Amino acid sequence: MASNKYNIQQVTLSAFYHSTEDPNKVRQALLNVVPKDLRSEVSFEESIVSGYYGNTIGILTLKFKSKKAERVFTYVLCSLNATDKAIFSATLSNRVGVKNSIVFLRLSKQDAYLGQLSLMDGDDIIKLSATVKGVRTFEELKKYIDEVLSSCA
Repeated sequence: MASNKYNIQQVTLSAFYHSTEDPNKVRQALLNVVPKDLRSEVSFEESIVSGYYGNTIGILTLKFKSKKAERVFTYVLCSLNATDKAIFSATLSNRVGVKNSIVFLRLSKQDAYLGQLSLMDGDDIIKLSATVKGVRTFEELKKYIDEVLSSCA
């Protein structure tokens, strides 16, 4: 288990969908990013916006706080394959906010729909942002992330 000194305060998952996509499949992809026992408790936030060319774009968002946020974050990291875990750890400095307390991951929306979590740098993604409470420096964040990754069974 990760250090008690640091913990995940909030996790936000979001994904876009276009008019050519089935919003229910995007909802399922988002649900697959959440531990199974928390899936029945989620409440989707949905907003509709217009794209540059006037096309309709839907945005689905899930938010978790405290212990549920910690569980979602750990579930995601532990669900990545060994290669993605290594990539995430090696590129962590590119995945943090200005204050070193926010971590960003981009997950493949297609893979998530199929029940597998994997990192992706393209457009068809689920964005995860996690706020880590207690972290002040990048080194502290790196130590916390390494602890979470080493706790994976």
